[in-house]
Order: sequence, then C-alpha cells, then structure tokens
Amino acid sequence: MSELPDTEALNFEFERKFFVERLPPEVAMHGSHQVIVQAYLFANDGYAVRMRLAFPGRSAELPPFDDSVDFLGAYERRLLADLMKDAGDEVSAWIAVKSPAGGGERYEMESEVDIAVADQIIRRSPNVILKNRHSLWYDEDGWEFDVFGGQNEGLVIAECERLAPVTDLRIPLFCVTEVTEDLRFTNDYLSKEPWRQWKDMYHQELRAKGPYFMDLRGPVSRD
Repeated sequence: MSELPDTEALNFEFERKFFVERLPPEVAMHGSHQVIVQAYLFANDGYAVRMRLAFPGRSAELPPFDDSVDFLGAYERRLLADLMKDAGDEVSAWIAVKSPAGGGERYEMESEVDIAVADQIIRRSPNVILKNRHSLWYDEDGWEFDVFGGQNEGLVIAECERLAPVTDLRIPLFCVTEVTEDLRFTNDYLSKEPWRQWKDMYHQELRAKGPYFMDLRGPVSRD
C-alpha cells in the first residue's frame, strides 16, 4: 500500500477487529459515544454499498429484541424514528463503497449525503444495523467498541484503526479472539445473517478451537 498516491491511500482503511464478551466499564464511563444506524443497499462476497446515519454524543437504549413484533426491520425503524425526532443539527449521513478485507486492509470511499434522503433509504431497507459506538484511547491507539442492538443484540466488537497497517499491536485483555478476517463479523454479513441466529454455534466453535490472534508483519503482544 505504500506505493499508492496519498489521495488514493486515503480510500483504504486499516483496522483489526476483536470479539469482546462485554463493554469494558471504563469505556462506558470515559469514552465518547454515538449511535449508528446503517443499511446495506448491496452486499455480496465482501463488496458492499452502505448508507449510514450517525448521531454523535448520544447512546441509545437498546431494548430486548422480540421476534413476535420486531421482524422485517421494525425494531431498527422504530428506534431510528425516535432518534430523528430530536436529532438537531448533529446528525450526519454518509454513503460508502467497500471492498472485501484482506490482512486488515479494506478499500472504502465515503461521501456525505442529504440526511432526509439517507433516512428514507434506511427506513425502506430490510438489511439494517443498529449499534452504540463507544471510543476510547488505550496506549497510543484509539479503539472503537460497537454494541449491537436488534437481531444482533449481545454482540460487542472492538476495533483498532490506524492510517497504516495495524502492526505491533498491544492487544488488551478484553479482546477474546481476533475476527479481522472472519466475514461473519462484518456489518454487511450481520445485516443479513444476524448474531442471534448463529451465536451459540460460534461460542461452541470458540471453545473448541480457542482464541486466535493475527501476526501482521510484527510481533503480537498482549497486556
């Protein structure tokens, strides 16, 4: 990636993702917060087109998911309507084009779009993700923690993102195992195959195989 022109390199994201059992208490207490609602207009084999509404400085209460009333995106549309009622001027809307990830790198190009248009598109999409995102610095790295709601309730993912490949990373103990290259933990996959449908199978798999952490061009250490 070092041979890319600077303007083109900016269209790549470098991140590593980890499965987390629960949100660390210091993150809930001291981190910054935002609510994210996003829909996938296209998602296949790691390629995706995503529409996102972000509500900075807020955390949404994520009530339990009820299969009898919350099917076909009803849960997400209901909470989105509540968020939009008092969104003020802080809400932002973005459309993104993404490629499959490999080795902690993924092409991503984002453009800002009209908030009302994004709102209507997300309301009409069956493949919606709703999550609270919390951010906090550990050592020299900024970490983001996504706490999912709706059909993905109970899932917590931690991400470390840099402007260059994420090597020589000190992995905090709250990281249970790395899922950087596990397509099941991409948001576009979760929008179609939600966590509730396969979480028991994954926990069995994790117990059988144990944790895994990538070594990307440098030693991996754990605090």
